[in-house]
Amino acid sequence: MACSKRFVLAPALLLLAGSLAAQEPTRLTHDGRMKFTPIFINRGEDLVYVDFEDPKIFRLKKLQISDGTIEPIHKTVSAPEFDPAYSADGKYYSYLKAVGTLSVGLVICSREEQNEIQLAPGSGFSGYRSPAIAPDSSQLLFSFAEGGRQDIFAVGIDGKNRRAITDGKGSNIWPDYSPDGSQVAYCSTRDGNYDIYLMKPDGSDLKRLTTNRFQDLRPRFSPDGKQLAFVSHRDGNFEVYVMNVDGSGKRRITQHPERDDYPTWTPDGTSLVMVSEREGDHDLYQVQLAPAE
Repeated sequence: MACSKRFVLAPALLLLAGSLAAQEPTRLTHDGRMKFTPIFINRGEDLVYVDFEDPKIFRLKKLQISDGTIEPIHKTVSAPEFDPAYSADGKYYSYLKAVGTLSVGLVICSREEQNEIQLAPGSGFSGYRSPAIAPDSSQLLFSFAEGGRQDIFAVGIDGKNRRAITDGKGSNIWPDYSPDGSQVAYCSTRDGNYDIYLMKPDGSDLKRLTTNRFQDLRPRFSPDGKQLAFVSHRDGNFEVYVMNVDGSGKRRITQHPERDDYPTWTPDGTSLVMVSEREGDHDLYQVQLAPAE
């Protein structure tokens, strides 16, 4: 499939005052339903996200950027689906699938071979969260709670060789690989509150990037690996922020009394797509970033 350069960009407006460094967001969906974890696939031609389709089902959907067409990833679903993750080359994808009232399993799919591996959760209230596939498709990371701790684990793309890469301190979640695969950003309460940390894929060389007393959540690397988008409650409401990969240069991107969450970068690195609440509706919005001062 040919690579499309077309993105829905926000209209040119004056920069907002203070620490804002973005234009007014443009709305991409219009159904108002709850949505989660958008990610671009197919070199930016499509956007995959979780849609709370009705009161009984969460479902993976795909938005085609060029014409706004929306279709489900799977034609039929037997259980709620969450947290999609795709490999850089598009050959693999992973997602979470409910396998019981309080249990969530992990599914790893090969798009070329059209097969899948299912990793079952443990007994009782248990489940996988927030998978992330390595840029070279060698393995994936996920968060898993067991034995009174929630750590980030690595597993081969074949579902084998599972091992913890965090050390059991606090709750560890939302891993994201840098584009070159050399670093992983994630969130942890190891120092008392959700902050953002950086480590190597084997869990070594740990660095703390935020030290805010409010929650900093869901980091995402920019396509060039130089910045991280994240969500924070540091100004009294969940808003989207961007910072340099060393934790410097934090700047607020959104400003609205309702929630902005789950930011993801467009492949060209000039925009963010996020889930935004506006007048009680939840839809995907795209915001064009202004150059940092």
